[in-house]
Order: sequence, then structure tokens, then C-alpha cells
Amino acid sequence: MGRELGRESGNITVIGEGQLRAGCVYALGRNFVEHAREMGVAADPVVFIKPASCLLTGGGDITCPVGSDLVHHEVELVLLLGSGGSDLGLAEAEAAIRAVAIGLDLTARDLQGAAKKKGAPWARSKGFPGAGPVSEFLPRRDIRVPWEEVDLSLTVDGALRQQGRCDAMLLDPPHAVAAISRFFALQADDLIFTGTPAGVGPMEPGALACASSQALGLELHATLRSTQSPAP
Repeated sequence: MGRELGRESGNITVIGEGQLRAGCVYALGRNFVEHAREMGVAADPVVFIKPASCLLTGGGDITCPVGSDLVHHEVELVLLLGSGGSDLGLAEAEAAIRAVAIGLDLTARDLQGAAKKKGAPWARSKGFPGAGPVSEFLPRRDIRVPWEEVDLSLTVDGALRQQGRCDAMLLDPPHAVAAISRFFALQADDLIFTGTPAGVGPMEPGALACASSQALGLELHATLRSTQSPAP
């Protein structure tokens, strides 16, 4: 008998507007210089795709993926598109952003490392069920600060692990949308994870991770559960 997916798998919630089914989930890597440096790679943004089935609205308990003993946290700003298109100009890209959330791009680092050594795709490391927990989405009209003042932080059991702002991104949200639209035909309800600041590290089973943004008034909690030690 197959294992059930998460209760909210693939669905997201927009504050004041209700639920919808997410489209394609794009993600940017290396969009913060300090994070690229800590990973030992060039600060040159790259795009990858996560399956919508990895999304988990509101966070909660997440089971460690099969074959992995090392899951890393990566706090990110997540964009929801209200419209799409290809080769968008900057004004069009800005207008396409419908809402924003705080999310975690959870990464099975051991699986990713093994795949990279073989020159193989590393979708398993980024796409397992629960690998994309997200908060509720705040409509763009309700954001009261410019993009450069939007902050991100992550604590694990109360200890600060990650902290950053959009002004440290190589591609801020509108530029990220425009850049991705050069290579992909974006559509309404697509999501974009915009990259993580420095400080990524292991999410120990049982520890409480809290992602938040003071500027947006959003918060997300998640706990990793070992496959060998299910929650009581």
C-alpha cells in the first residue's frame, strides 16, 4: 500500500483569498553571495525545479526522505505569480507577482552530493514530500515596504541560523521573475523560491525550525521526523 502525501500537498493559501493549486515550482540557487561562498561555488544564480507535491502549507512534521541522514534548511522568500509570459520586461515581471510567502527549500544534502559526484540529476534531494513547506501567502498589495527591506530569518530551537534581506540578493524578486521568464514560459499560479542567505545547516530530527519575516508579518514552523523514529 502506498504512503499518503501530506495533508496540503501541492496546495497553497493566499490570505483573504483562499486556497489554490500551485503550478510549476521554480527555485533559484546561488542568489545570495555569502551563501554561494559558503557552498564553495560561484555567485551566479541557477534555476532548478521542485515538484508541486513537495509543498506543505503551514509547515508541521516532515518525514526525512528515504536514504538520507542529512537534511539541510534553506529559508527563502517565495513568490506566487498572478500572470505569466515569456521574456518579461521588469515592469511586467513586477506586475506578475501576486503574493509572497516565507518557505523552506529543504535539501537532502547527502543525496545531492552523491548525485553531483555521478553527474546525475539531484531531484530526489529537493523534491521529497514536505521538502517545500510554505507559510500563507501575503497579497502583494498588502506589502508595506520596498523589496529591499523584506527580511528573512530562521531559528532552530530558538538559536538563530540564517538571516538576510532582499537587498543582498543578486536578483531581487522582479529581476528573478524576469530572468526566469527568459528560459521558461511562466504561468499564473507558478511559484518561485528566490534563494537562501548564508547559514544553511542540518535540521536535526525533532528540532523546531522557525522561519519568519518581520516586514511581512509571516511565520512558518517545521520539524523533521526521522523515518526510524516517527512522531509519538
